[in-house]
Amino acid sequence: MTVETATAPKPRMRQELQLLICAAGIYLCYLRYGLLQERIYSHQHGPANEHFHFTSFLLLIQTFVNALAAALVIQLGFFQPPAASATATKHSFRRALPEYAIVSLTYLCAMLFSFTALKYMSYPMQALGKSCKMIPVMLMGVLIRKRRYQLREYLCVALVTLGVALFSWKSNKTTVPNSPIGFALLFASLFMDGVTGPLQERLVARHAPSTHQLMFWQNMCSAAWLAAGSFASGEAQAAIDFVVRHPTVVPDLVLFALVSAVGQNFIFYTVRNFNALVVTTITTTRKMFTVLLSIFVYQHAMVARQWLGLALVFVAIAWEATAKQKAKSAVKAASVEAKKAQ
Repeated sequence: MTVETATAPKPRMRQELQLLICAAGIYLCYLRYGLLQERIYSHQHGPANEHFHFTSFLLLIQTFVNALAAALVIQLGFFQPPAASATATKHSFRRALPEYAIVSLTYLCAMLFSFTALKYMSYPMQALGKSCKMIPVMLMGVLIRKRRYQLREYLCVALVTLGVALFSWKSNKTTVPNSPIGFALLFASLFMDGVTGPLQERLVARHAPSTHQLMFWQNMCSAAWLAAGSFASGEAQAAIDFVVRHPTVVPDLVLFALVSAVGQNFIFYTVRNFNALVVTTITTTRKMFTVLLSIFVYQHAMVARQWLGLALVFVAIAWEATAKQKAKSAVKAASVEAKKAQ
């Protein structure tokens, strides 16, 4: 009896430790990712005060390193179903190649628009805007699908809209103007995010890749698109010339790609081992801390109105995420009860 009592809590303690490690990994990687992204675009180099502005080249590095990280996980056999074989993987990829090409293109466009928006707005505004995916989703639902939403959903969108408006309203104290071009790029990024999700779901339903197979092929196809585009346009050569002139940017580029790859793996592991509410809570609060960290580290001037706007956005996001998870739990519980009744 004594032995059973002593050993019973261990599995729970191990699970809690895993969750703590996952949350810490996501926070550390993506907080650092956000700061590096802002530093890469805002830091001035050399006597001419040149800025790194080669978005396609930066994303080429990121997607290639993400693919390498996924390949390493697959090669070492972590998180893979034992029945999966190299032959099956290649065969699946051949059949799924057109879909991977489309998914990787929409995934890539979402990142390109998001990164390019940094040229036209502050990082806190960009990060805050990227948290507001519910706005374009609801707009498309109302205009295209003629869908009806609950009062809570309209209230959440109203809070987000008000919060973003308060945060982005022009002020003499703001260090970086938030231009209409930046908002257009941000909206385009959110739209492409909304397109990518269903395409990924369809690909997974048809071809059943593992999480890291999806990560590998999606990033490899994205890297192929980027390599073709950046070398054809001359951006890759211009970026290489910039790096040769200013080698101090290399550590930031390398670390940026590494924290992205490690962070993706932490997210995939968390999704695999914990419920959606846990993942949503971690990622939502991470976005909030990314904005706050950027404000304090890079000393973005903030007025009371902007702090209020920031608070409204994150209250709305947390409310919506919690409500969705409760609804999913209720549906799942009802399904279990129905099966028991049979």
